[in-house]
Amino acid sequence: MKQVYVWTEALGCAEILPPMLSSYTKHHDFQIHVFVYEEDLHYVSNLNGVVPVVIDNSKESLLNKAVLSEAYREGHKGTALLWSHVIDVNKGAFLIHLDADTIFLGDVVSEILDGLTIAGITGTRRPYRRTVSRNNVRKLHLFLRPDAVNTHAFGFRNDVNRLSRLELFNRILARNRSFPQRLFLPVIDFFDPMTFYLRRKNGIHYLDSRDQSRSGEYSRYGNFEKKMISFAAVGSGYSFFHGFSKAPSRPYEEFAISSYSLYSKYLLRKEIEAAPLKSDYLEDQLKKLDVSSWTIGE
Repeated sequence: MKQVYVWTEALGCAEILPPMLSSYTKHHDFQIHVFVYEEDLHYVSNLNGVVPVVIDNSKESLLNKAVLSEAYREGHKGTALLWSHVIDVNKGAFLIHLDADTIFLGDVVSEILDGLTIAGITGTRRPYRRTVSRNNVRKLHLFLRPDAVNTHAFGFRNDVNRLSRLELFNRILARNRSFPQRLFLPVIDFFDPMTFYLRRKNGIHYLDSRDQSRSGEYSRYGNFEKKMISFAAVGSGYSFFHGFSKAPSRPYEEFAISSYSLYSKYLLRKEIEAAPLKSDYLEDQLKKLDVSSWTIGE
C-alpha cells in the first residue's frame, strides 16, 4: 500500500481537539497529523497515535504562522493555503482529511482506504442536482453536474504532480476560472473544483450510497456516517465567539457559534454564553455517548 497520511487542523481553535483525538485513537491504528499553532501544542502533546505539526514563524515550519493566520481571517483562504502545502509535500500518498469537530464511534479510515482502491477520491455525496438556486440558469447547470464529496471525512489519491502549490491553492478555492467555466461548470463549496479534477483523472467512489450514479442523496444515517458524530463549523464558531475572526454573514455567525456552544456543552463540559444549536439528533447522540469507549450506549 502507498503511504497513508491522515490529517486534521485546529489553527486558533485547538481547545476543541481533545475529544476528537481521543475518539480517533480509540478506533484507529493509523497516526493522525494535527496542525496547530505553537501556543496550542499542549492540547496534542503526549498522545499516542497523534503527530503534532507545529505552525510557527521558524524556517522549519511548513507555513509561516503570520501568513497563515492572516489568511484564516478570510475563512477558506487559510484552509486552502494549508491544504495546498499538505498536498504538495505528500505527492503519491493516500491523503485522508478528518474535521477537528468530529467524534469517532468506529473506524472510518479503513473504509476510506477501501474506496481509494476503486477510485481517485472517495467520501459521502455532496449533492449537486438537489442544490437550491434562485438563478434558473445556474440551477440547470448544477442539475447537470455530478455530485462532489463532503470534506469532513474523505480521502484521495495524491496524483496531482503536475499542479504547483499556487495552482492547487487556486483550484481548491475555484479562483482564476474563466467566465464560461463559472457559468457552465458551477461549484457550490470549498474543494469541489479539486474533487472534479480528481474525478476526471481516476474516478470517484461515493460512500453510503445505494449506487455509484452521477447523482444521489446524502444521509447522515448511512453505515459510514454512523461511525461518527459530525458537527459543522465548530472551529469557526470558536473563532467568532472569542473574537479571533469575523464571519462572512450574520446567519453563518449565529449558526457557527450555536454549533460551538453545543459541542462545548457536551464534549468540553463547558457552557458558553450562547444558545446551543437545536438538533434533536445530535443531542440524542451526545446524551448516549460513552466517552470511556467512544461508543453510543442505550
